[in-house]
Amino acid sequence: MSPADRAKQFMPFAALKGYEEALREKEIEIEEKMKNELGERYGEDFSSFD
Repeated sequence: MSPADRAKQFMPFAALKGYEEALREKEIEIEEKMKNELGERYGEDFSSFD
């Protein structure tokens, strides 16, 4: 077996297609929610903290 073929066996792969993207979207959603709640609570605009 060539070294390149052998290396392919150990390459990372995504077991769940789209999982990373879905996780990032949820993270952004939660960040936006927290910014809004903090802004309401403290009367400030936190939208510049991106």
